[in-house]
Amino acid sequence: MSPIRIAAMVAYVVVLAVPSCTPAGPDDGQSGADAPALGDRAPSASPPGDGDRTLLDGTPESLDEWRMTGPGEFVLESDGSVRTVGGMGLLWYPESFGSYRLRLEWKVAGDDNSGVFVGFPDPGDDPWVAVEHGYEIQIDATDEPDRTTGAIYGVQGADVNARDAALNPPGTWNAYEIVVEGQAIDVYLNGELINQFEDSDPARDLSEGFIGLQNHDDGDEVYFRHIRIEPR
Repeated sequence: MSPIRIAAMVAYVVVLAVPSCTPAGPDDGQSGADAPALGDRAPSASPPGDGDRTLLDGTPESLDEWRMTGPGEFVLESDGSVRTVGGMGLLWYPESFGSYRLRLEWKVAGDDNSGVFVGFPDPGDDPWVAVEHGYEIQIDATDEPDRTTGAIYGVQGADVNARDAALNPPGTWNAYEIVVEGQAIDVYLNGELINQFEDSDPARDLSEGFIGLQNHDDGDEVYFRHIRIEPR
C-alpha cells in the first residue's frame, strides 16, 4: 500500500472501539479495490463547531426521530448509546443531506459487524436500498481489505497502516468523521485520514441522500453514540 500524504491535519482525540461489516446477502454489484494513496483533497478532521446539529443525543426523544427499516432494532442503553439487535436492518434519519461532515462514535464488543451508510434514497421498508444505492463506511476489523473498518464497503479499502495505527480495540470507543462533498467521501478514524473515495457509479449519487446505521445480525453487538452532522 502506498504511503499516506496528508495535508494540514488537525487531530482530535476521542476514545473509541472497533470491528464489523455489511451483511451476507445478495450481491450488491460492487467490485472490491485496494485503497489508493491518500491525497490532499480532503479538509482536515476538525473539532465540532457551531454549525453542528445533534441527531442522536442519548435520549428516547432523540432516538424516536429516527426510522427503523428491516428486521431487528436499536436499543437505547443506560449510558445514552444505542446497541444493535438482530438484523439485517437499517436505522436511518428521515432528512436528506447534501455536503456535510458526519461525526459519531462507535464501539464493538468483539469481532462484530456494522457500518454507517451515506447517500442513499428513501429506503421505505427495504434496508437493501442503502446497500445497493448508497455507500457503507464499514465497521469490521477482520474481513477482506475492501470490507474492513474504514473501507467503502465492497468498493475501496482503507489505508491499512493508517487505519491500524488509529484504531482502538474492541470494548473501547472509536470516532468516525465522514466528510461528504459532492461525489467524494473522506473518512477519518480518531482524527486520522484513512480513506478518500470518488464516486463514479451511475446507480449512486452522493450529492443528496440519507444517512443510516446498520444492525447486521443476531451475532453482532455494536454501539453508537453522539451522532452529529455539520451541513456544508
